[in-house]
Amino acid sequence: MDASWKRAIMVVGMLLFLVGLLFTFNAFCIATILLMGQGNQQVAYGAFSGLMVLLTLGVGTVLYLQAEGSLKNKPSRPLRLPPTILFVGVFAFCLMLGLPLSVRNEPGIFVPPILLVMAVLPSLWAVSLFTPRADSDTTTALTWRRGLIAFCGGATLSVLLALVLEILIPLTVLALLFNPVASTLSQLDDLISNTNGAALAKALTNPAFVYFFIQIAVIAPLVEELVKPLVTLPLLRQLNRQQAFWVGALAGAGFAAVENVIYACSGLAIWPGILLVRAIGGALHPLGAGLVTLGWRDVLHRESNAPEKWFKQYGFAVLIHAIWNGGSLLVITLGSAQVFGVLPPNIDVLGLSMAGTTLAFLILLGIAALWLGHAYGHNRPLWATPTTPTASESPSGTMTDPAPETAFVFSERATALWALACLLAIVPIGIAGLKLWLR
Repeated sequence: MDASWKRAIMVVGMLLFLVGLLFTFNAFCIATILLMGQGNQQVAYGAFSGLMVLLTLGVGTVLYLQAEGSLKNKPSRPLRLPPTILFVGVFAFCLMLGLPLSVRNEPGIFVPPILLVMAVLPSLWAVSLFTPRADSDTTTALTWRRGLIAFCGGATLSVLLALVLEILIPLTVLALLFNPVASTLSQLDDLISNTNGAALAKALTNPAFVYFFIQIAVIAPLVEELVKPLVTLPLLRQLNRQQAFWVGALAGAGFAAVENVIYACSGLAIWPGILLVRAIGGALHPLGAGLVTLGWRDVLHRESNAPEKWFKQYGFAVLIHAIWNGGSLLVITLGSAQVFGVLPPNIDVLGLSMAGTTLAFLILLGIAALWLGHAYGHNRPLWATPTTPTASESPSGTMTDPAPETAFVFSERATALWALACLLAIVPIGIAGLKLWLR
């Protein structure tokens, strides 16, 4: 990264810090209100206030200090995240604290900190699993400076671009051309009121549900997998392939943390369940961003067939993201129906619960994402079919030893097992969906 980029980051950091002072003052002012009040409005306000303090004051401080240190040529230590099991343990502890608080509707000041911590942890334990630890070479490890800048950029700039491209622009265009916004919003009350056992079929075929399904399962993956790695582009010319994957994964982790807060605050009645479902797929955003970042790194280094590789990696990231988003929306909708009512018999297919089957498939997808990210992060071939090793340059300018490069090479056995798992999960979902649609 050249000096102009570093100075620009310092300016952005200072501006965010100044804005963050206002948010921090606002957060202190509402603390007493949250202490006295109860209900979802207080919790949502507290969670978003805390998030804005972190994204302005916190991110601004980190960006300014790291850019200043880089301009002064201060060395940065190798990135070493705590063990994955520690992140998981803290998440489970916060979940045990949050569940009784949400059920008893305790004062809002206790819930926002727990919610924010639970929103950040899943993507971090994925990155912790992706990055080598004790025996990694300090000359080729990713530095804290680059990791923090990538994480903060993914949580701020990438989120802002995603909101503009996938929500504001489509809604504006549709409103100007077809004016469907008013009619869609008018059906939101019906969608929420029908999220119970008796009227679940009506809810799942509601135009509002269809609109949100398309938005989340189609538009969001296309946009988000494109914008998440953009903040890493100034860093990629100095990184080898393994480092590029790590820095992309950290950008995806920052993006996922903010998105988790938005999802949880959108359904505060069941926010612990939403964050638990989101935690199952904690590796999806880091994995997708890491893969697309690898593609950008190849393009910037003018590797052979780089545009084709980028498109394949982007397409794979979009595909798994779309499957995850669609399935998680269905699980949360059906889970809400189970909480607020009794699921009708037609949701059970072949003796299996549609919600349970979909959740089982999401767990398989989440485990697969962790495994793939671990393979890429540790530079190991997935099925013992490495590509030709190539030497790469370390950040200090020296060439590192060539290492086998990971590639998606599926054996026949692995393909058959994965196809069987998909079949067991998707076929009941499809049958149940057809039953509901044809009612």
